[in-house]
Amino acid sequence: MAKRKIPVFLWCFGFIWVLAAGSVWAQPKVGDKIGNLKFSQPVNETDMQYLGLSKMAPFTLKDVKAKYVLVDVFSTTCPHCFAEAPQMNKLYGLVSQDPQLKDKVKFIGSGFQDNEFKLRFWKAQFQVPFPLIPDLEGQVFNALKLPGTPVHLIMDNDGKVHWVNIGAFEDAEAVFKEIKAALK
Repeated sequence: MAKRKIPVFLWCFGFIWVLAAGSVWAQPKVGDKIGNLKFSQPVNETDMQYLGLSKMAPFTLKDVKAKYVLVDVFSTTCPHCFAEAPQMNKLYGLVSQDPQLKDKVKFIGSGFQDNEFKLRFWKAQFQVPFPLIPDLEGQVFNALKLPGTPVHLIMDNDGKVHWVNIGAFEDAEAVFKEIKAALK
């Protein structure tokens, strides 16, 4: 009888651990209220100006001068992020050329566990047209309780989620249509 209690105990412990882990790393959903995300300072003054910030310093979601912010959480070591980078640039182009969205949506690439050097290299390699902000300690990643990278979400100034895409995408036009529908 003693032998049977150990496996049952281990099974119960494992089941509880899986449930607890799932609640800690729940995926963000449309309608979730994330709150006022905190970012480290932009890499350069051009990025600072694009975001409408008054100085080169850490900033929050509310500091960005736009109704919505598309946050692209990626990592320079993620092969899916690497493959998706050209599509992210294309999505940025589609949004920035759309008369209804161009002044409403700003893009931020949040480099999970990436330092400024890695992000400068990534930006040059892929000719990324939007700001890349280091998230060296995972502050943004952890605040969003993400399952991994890449993840893309659009939030308003109050941190309410209006659109989410978990994982890499291969068709910027299809994603653009989803975003237009979500923000109408």
